[in-house]
Amino acid sequence: MRARSSSLVAVAAAALGLALGSAGNARANGRFPASSAVVFSPADDARVMVRTTFGLLVTRDRGDSWGWICERAIGFSGPEDPSYVVTPSGAIVAGLFDGLRVSRDGGCTWSGVKTDASVFVDVTSRADGAVLALASSYDRHGDAGSLYKTQLWLSTDDARSFTALGPRFDPTLLGETVEVAPSDPSRLYVSAVRGDGAGRQGVVLVSSDGGKTWSERRSLLEPKELAPFIAAVDPKRADRIYLRTSASPESPTRLLVSDDAGKTYRTLLGAKGPLLGFALSHDGTALSVGGPDDGLYAGSADGAELLQVSGPKLKVQCLGQSGDVLWACSSEASGFIAGTSRNGGTSFEARLHLSDITGPLACADGSSVAKECGIDWLKLKGELGVGRSTGAGTGAGTRTGADGGTTAPGEAARTRDLGVWWAAIVAAIGAGAVLLRARSRRK
Repeated sequence: MRARSSSLVAVAAAALGLALGSAGNARANGRFPASSAVVFSPADDARVMVRTTFGLLVTRDRGDSWGWICERAIGFSGPEDPSYVVTPSGAIVAGLFDGLRVSRDGGCTWSGVKTDASVFVDVTSRADGAVLALASSYDRHGDAGSLYKTQLWLSTDDARSFTALGPRFDPTLLGETVEVAPSDPSRLYVSAVRGDGAGRQGVVLVSSDGGKTWSERRSLLEPKELAPFIAAVDPKRADRIYLRTSASPESPTRLLVSDDAGKTYRTLLGAKGPLLGFALSHDGTALSVGGPDDGLYAGSADGAELLQVSGPKLKVQCLGQSGDVLWACSSEASGFIAGTSRNGGTSFEARLHLSDITGPLACADGSSVAKECGIDWLKLKGELGVGRSTGAGTGAGTRTGADGGTTAPGEAARTRDLGVWWAAIVAAIGAGAVLLRARSRRK
């Protein structure tokens, strides 16, 4: 997931700095303390990971308690959002802008895996446990514009080693996402973009032979859209793929579906802003999709009955389906960092608050977490106001849902403290957006 800059982001960041400075200096790498992905273990449904702007949070008991893995333990620092996948053995694979990292002890110890690539933008896995990693980075400027080194890598030994899968892709393509059809491990999809500015093109690459050969199919982008991202492949129909588009700030995006492996598309949802969350039921009959500006939509997978089930009050940052449970990640502005729903997203039970984070993940001495996260935890506590729970453990007491509810004793004060600086942030961003619009009108 690649960060994209804009004038609005710059204005909002400046305003955000003022807000944070007057609201307890709460921040995470200069960004909102928020979650942006939920990752499940294929071997243990009690183990869930939530990616945040300040590292990785891990639960081994379905969200009753959480441990924190700092960024430096994993092998990165700064405003980066790695991609993660868990293998059937429980190994966690992270795709970083500085290579691939793997943990085989639940996130405590991390080590690098040698490849000839450096910038990995996405990782995924096949049903047999093989791991696919997509690397894509800028190479040089040529006559056709920017040129890139984009390569797919494959591991069949539980991420102990990776080999290049076929030759590099067309150098005019910047890779974005990779997915495998659950019903056909030889069917692979890669999304990419070609060109810059008004000439930008969305591309979907399709392989039916496990990556030996590829067919290129165009994914038409609207004028302000930036790239196509593969949201999912239908679990039973290898030809059905779902795409989300990204766009410039304050611009609409779309959810698309193709029933012929990317030859044609139809729009399932036009959104006001980014659609950061997508989840598909395990039988492929129902979907959920949403974003911070649009709330949550749910309905049949063909889009015929797609209805808004939660309004924009729910700031959807990601979605994930585990059995009959829908997970959503967000920020405390929505009432939780991570929450679960058993009624299709109509309401959520909070599974994770900032105040639930009591410290680094319990790990043995000498592990990456033990060596790297102690000092970072002291800093994080001061910046975010976390780790102040006085209960016997995290997850105890009454939890709040996205649509409101009761609050456990002692939680109200923490929630009010968080609400003060979140209100300041929202006000600051609003002011930044107004300034940007005013400046645009004068041009």
